[in-house]
Amino acid sequence: MGSLSSACNATPVRSFDGYIRLTFDAFSNLEFRQKLAWEDEGLRDELIEENVPAFRAGFCEWATDEVSNPVSVGWAWFRLADNRTFLAPGGISSNVMFIAQSGYDLGMRKTNELLRAWLTGEDWQPSGLGLGF
Repeated sequence: MGSLSSACNATPVRSFDGYIRLTFDAFSNLEFRQKLAWEDEGLRDELIEENVPAFRAGFCEWATDEVSNPVSVGWAWFRLADNRTFLAPGGISSNVMFIAQSGYDLGMRKTNELLRAWLTGEDWQPSGLGLGF
């Protein structure tokens, strides 16, 4: 169980288990910048083996500018030959655990679902990747 007070602080606080616990609303109000983005041929080959028609694939990570406890979200992506870009299956990771307003953890599955929904609404594909290809 996380503390609601840490979810409302101006500076995110890392819990004993390494997660930064936030409500989805608090998370949605954070400002992220691109930290890393790269193309990965090995990921593309793995996706092709799984019958995903990836023309290109890679990884991207966004983070807040917090010095001591940055919130980060990383994901795998793939691009089709027609330049449409998508999240790769199962490819989101973060140091965030979403909590309910009551302060209880929502769990990894719900946190991942909410991160996927959040990323779907963000402008990261294709120009948001900043990869220049």
